Amino acid sequence: MKILYLGQISPGQTALMRMRALERLGHTVRGVRTMEPWKHASWIKRQVQRRTHRGSIVEEINSTVLSAARQFKPALVWADKQEFLRVETIEELRKLGAKLVHFTPDPYFSLEWKRTRLMDRAMGAFDALVYCKSYERKQYEMLGKPVVYMPLGYCDEVHRPLPSKDARWNCAVGFLGGWEPRRERLLHAVAAAGVDVKIWGGYWDFLRDGKWTLRQHIILRQLAGGDSFRFHSDELLSRAYQGGEVYEDDYARALTGSKIGLGFLRKAWPDQHTTRSFEIPACGSMLLADRTQEHQEFFEEGKEAEFFASSEELLEKTKFYCSNESARKRIAEGGYKRCKEGKYSYMHRLSTALGALARV
Repeated sequence: MKILYLGQISPGQTALMRMRALERLGHTVRGVRTMEPWKHASWIKRQVQRRTHRGSIVEEINSTVLSAARQFKPALVWADKQEFLRVETIEELRKLGAKLVHFTPDPYFSLEWKRTRLMDRAMGAFDALVYCKSYERKQYEMLGKPVVYMPLGYCDEVHRPLPSKDARWNCAVGFLGGWEPRRERLLHAVAAAGVDVKIWGGYWDFLRDGKWTLRQHIILRQLAGGDSFRFHSDELLSRAYQGGEVYEDDYARALTGSKIGLGFLRKAWPDQHTTRSFEIPACGSMLLADRTQEHQEFFEEGKEAEFFASSEELLEKTKFYCSNESARKRIAEGGYKRCKEGKYSYMHRLSTALGALARV
């Protein structure tokens, strides 16, 4: 099948991983990098057009998609996290003979700042909606279109055991992800217990000097989701912080090198699992994550992963598994095996989703 894939299909992005999975499933896929027009615009121009949902960037995204479709003539258009597609664009794509599917790896209805007026109007124009947030099922169903649930997953081409002799990738406990007040508190507690912790991700840098900036304040307040926070320096987390986001092989090295990989969910929205829920065990690390119903459905607690419901339980299990390598290794191996046998990779996720879409 010929599939036109719209998304942020740049190195390290999960959209590219899903597109690659479709290619590996035997489909003829053409990608449209819909984030590119934003990258070449000034900061002011981006902010204005993101808020007004109109302007040259929005025009370019829609015209580029239509141009690619006219040339490629796809049977299916898969729109991955497309906040700026117009209803008119979707209707024109349908006239070209394509079926249209909407998907986003993020919560959409639960967060106002994730939504756009354009996508609110366009969502109901798609032929089918694929969702990964179980708590948003009712909102998707209310749009009156066929819906297909597809949990998040991992990319077997990227997320695999990749040991490194470089000490910078190795630690007892690792976390890859963005800052949040709860995450900061939990990681500080683990580091204060004398555990070797390393952190990679966005918006942790203010902990190095406690410096306040207006831009940083706006971003952190949004990420905090109503939780209290303050600008301050933290010597423990400053030492643990290794830098911003890492991608591809470095991402796999960081996860593989972490004997225990922390799978924190966000307090700002009610996630039950994230991509890290699968990427950590797929890279051979032991998953230690928030205890949720979905986590417990994906992995058997105590055999394939470990879970916690409080800072005390997190510390208890961290200390235990840091001191009991054979037990840690047994669970890490169980989680890795479950990822494979449970068919949690994007290849299997998308194969199942396409089968379901064909039926509806």
